[in-house]
Amino acid sequence: MFRKAMQVVAFALGTLLAVTLGSEAAGAQTSPSQEQELAVEEIVVTATRLADTIQELRRVPGQVYVITAEEIQRTRPSTVQEALRQVPGIILYDQNGNRFQPIVDLRGFNGQPNPTTSVFVDGVRVNEPDSNGVNFDLIPIQDVERIEVLPGASAVFGQNALGGVINIITKRGTKTPQTTVEGALGSFNHYRVSANTSGPLPKGLDYYLSFGLDRESGFRDFSDGRVSKASGRLGYHPSEATDLSLSVSYVNDSLEQAGTLRLSDLGQDRRRNISPVDVYATEFSAVTLQGKQKLGWGFSLAGNGFYRQTSRELRNVGLTSVSRGITDIDSAGGALQLSHEGRAWGRLNRLSLGGEYRHAGVNSATSGTFGLFPFSSKRLIDEDVQGFFAQDTFDITSQLALTAAVRYDSTKLQFVDELTAANSGAKWYGRTTPRAGLTYTPWSVLTVYANYGQGFRVPTTDELFAFGVGSSNADLKPVKSQTYEVGLRARPADWVEGTAAFFLTDVKDEIVFDPTVPPFGQNRNSPKSRRQGVELGTKLRPHEQVDILLNYTYTDARFRSAAALSTGTVEKGDRVPLVPMHQVNGTVTYRPLTGLELSMNGRYVSRQVLLNDEANQLAFRIQDAFILNARASYTWRQFTWFVQGNNLTDKKYETFGIVSAGDVFLMPAAGINVLGGLTIRFENYY
Repeated sequence: MFRKAMQVVAFALGTLLAVTLGSEAAGAQTSPSQEQELAVEEIVVTATRLADTIQELRRVPGQVYVITAEEIQRTRPSTVQEALRQVPGIILYDQNGNRFQPIVDLRGFNGQPNPTTSVFVDGVRVNEPDSNGVNFDLIPIQDVERIEVLPGASAVFGQNALGGVINIITKRGTKTPQTTVEGALGSFNHYRVSANTSGPLPKGLDYYLSFGLDRESGFRDFSDGRVSKASGRLGYHPSEATDLSLSVSYVNDSLEQAGTLRLSDLGQDRRRNISPVDVYATEFSAVTLQGKQKLGWGFSLAGNGFYRQTSRELRNVGLTSVSRGITDIDSAGGALQLSHEGRAWGRLNRLSLGGEYRHAGVNSATSGTFGLFPFSSKRLIDEDVQGFFAQDTFDITSQLALTAAVRYDSTKLQFVDELTAANSGAKWYGRTTPRAGLTYTPWSVLTVYANYGQGFRVPTTDELFAFGVGSSNADLKPVKSQTYEVGLRARPADWVEGTAAFFLTDVKDEIVFDPTVPPFGQNRNSPKSRRQGVELGTKLRPHEQVDILLNYTYTDARFRSAAALSTGTVEKGDRVPLVPMHQVNGTVTYRPLTGLELSMNGRYVSRQVLLNDEANQLAFRIQDAFILNARASYTWRQFTWFVQGNNLTDKKYETFGIVSAGDVFLMPAAGINVLGGLTIRFENYY
């Protein structure tokens, strides 16, 4: 497989290079239909930990995928995860049984046992402190301006980002007044309404306000979901040198989780729910202050401060267990960054130095029964995280740029078991992670890059202490990774652009549960693993009325050492569960008339090993699937009508599977469904 992957990379690099050189030579010989420029926004990316300086993409030594405001407005995704689906290297799977909570897998890091992709919203890390999980349902897509996906280890963003970083930037006040109102209805009693308004105010102020409600009964029995939210942002921009903003947000949701079905039950009724009272309910509020200030002589200062409060309740009924858990999380912190852009030895140089601090307190209580045995827990968790980072990008020549970054992270965990004091404990972790890369731009239409980076994940308190006296393991090491990547970005003509990336990530000290440790088993650091693959993407505009998006991802995720796990003995070469080897995504958009847009999307995902089958003992796999979707919209003046159809072939497929007590359980996906609505946009109404 590795040799095939290298052949694909070599072919892609050769093809894109040939096209680039051919385009340079052809010059004005391009056909008229091909002279139409791709309708994409100018791609700029966040160059540092905070959005203080914006860097040209050609100087970034790594793949960066950007979902722009125009793309979000045109495709109208209902969740952040749905917007991310188009990104190479990302796969979604449903572990919970509702539309609002699919899990994001980036480059084969699928959140098992704990997520290893870090997510930031306006510079604030939103991974939960007790599990590193991300509640994407608390990030309304209606408020999102753009999304940047940075795969692989990224030193300046810190720990727990083995798979990479998802950086989300939200909307703020517009230069001219505007108000948008939207309503939509669809299958499974789905309806959503939203409204936002923004604009300028006197004396350098601007505002943004947003409200929304999204609800559906779900295609499964007892899989109702409701998300209501409100947010606001006040900005202050008195001059080009100063920019401040204060944002507040509130989200309240209640999500029923239908759960998986036995393979035998799946063939009888895909809508069935064997746990009809599973509910995940959350109330969330946050305040974020951001600021940027140009200081002169090439210096600038950026910072943020935040407070987040989350209260969640989880009720779960299994085949042999019943549980109820209540968790309250308070977190606060901030980051500060000093940047300088100038010249060294006559060459452009960009330097950033910064630090951040975050404190989180978790108060949780769980009670229930397992079989005939009652259980309960009550615990307090304190987490203190500090990080210091530096990054420098130096133009060695006008075509060659070197970027080097380093970060030091310190994490202190304090765990208090209020029922069993002997299980309490404390742990401290500190680690330095470097990253370095080169970019080479021989022509304005081609950039080739290479990078190396290290990452690590701190064990969660559940992994350290939650198994009780005699089974907890406070000596767990952090999970560590090394990532190597080479690739290119090319735009040989105005009507075509392409990307190619080959990546290899080695992981050691994976945390697994070993049942052979007396008396009842124990978490320990054991197997090594490797994720390697290829990401190919292209955007085409062969005609001014046609856009084509196509990407392919190959991911080979395997264990590299033997280990005795609770699910069996893993041997070197066994595949990591829930990671498809092949994924293809393609979209064709056609605009036959002014204001009318039609598009068709096809997505293929190959077979996957079941969770808890790390030893690859079962011949059964989550089957591959091809899903066809379509969308149409028509804009006339301030009105836009839209309709979209999903799974048009009514394909019966599953997105998640697990082995438990010898049985196979699968998560069925929805069949054919539609959603239609109307958006009204008012502008310049003062």
